[in-house]
Amino acid sequence: MTCAPQESVHASMEGNGTLQALIDLYLLRCRVEGRADQTIRGYADTLRRFSTALAADGAPNEAEALRQEHVYAYLGRYVHLSLETRHRYFREVRCFFNWAYASSNLATNPCAGIRAVRLPERIIQPFSPEDIAAILGECDVNTGAGIRDRAIVFMLLDCGLRCSELVQLNLQDVSLKTRRVRILHAKGNKQRVVSFADRCGEALARYLELRGSDDGRLFWAMNQRGDFRPGSVLKPNGLKHMLRRLGSQAGIPKVHAHRFRHTFATWAIQNEARELDVQYLLGHSSADMVRRYTSSYRSEQAAARHAAFSPADRMLAI
Repeated sequence: MTCAPQESVHASMEGNGTLQALIDLYLLRCRVEGRADQTIRGYADTLRRFSTALAADGAPNEAEALRQEHVYAYLGRYVHLSLETRHRYFREVRCFFNWAYASSNLATNPCAGIRAVRLPERIIQPFSPEDIAAILGECDVNTGAGIRDRAIVFMLLDCGLRCSELVQLNLQDVSLKTRRVRILHAKGNKQRVVSFADRCGEALARYLELRGSDDGRLFWAMNQRGDFRPGSVLKPNGLKHMLRRLGSQAGIPKVHAHRFRHTFATWAIQNEARELDVQYLLGHSSADMVRRYTSSYRSEQAAARHAAFSPADRMLAI
């Protein structure tokens, strides 16, 4: 049996229903493909924001009827926000429409031809050794909270963990004997094993003596008196608040988990670690992010070498 010739699939596509139905299908696709729950929640929030904005602007309810001007109207609502936020709001909507077009759920892509916001290449200053000493100095080792906080600071510095990775560690994920940590809840469901050295191990061992051997999350929350609440999970907001408090007490601004990751990468490269090793330990699929983390170190190195080739001093020497 022969089949009649068909035109392009995209050219013959008709409307596939409402925007919300297509969003629901996209999120289902993400779950089927094993995307991380946190990633899917982020996509869902962005696409909900997008569909709500379109409805408020009176845009068509049918996905096939959406055009470039509707996407621009959505983006125009957020020009007052940071470039990073605007970039994410567009990037996640564009990924959705790219999938819808590539999978033949839409005949046209309303994001085609729209350029993303150009992000500045900011240099994030890592902590100095003096900064770390000051932060550790605010961890009162005569209290349970101080012992826990000291162990957390050392783990962030020595392992380069993300905030979400640290708070999801379980007791069985850490081995004092082998000095290893299993990261089972990393970004993008990419598991890895990282190591820590002696000083971090000592701080962690002292904390575990206080915590005990009960199963569950590695780091417990504290009450206002600084006592453990056994089984009470330290959540991301609790970690962020703790780090801000230590930074405020030490007189150091912008103390947060991601800055410890920058510091980990910068100090590692400074001490001649291979970029490939740093890339793996941080859990990145490419070296691009490692290079961004270490851009401040490279800038300082270039500035230090400037004296050797200064045009004003060398080329114009008379």
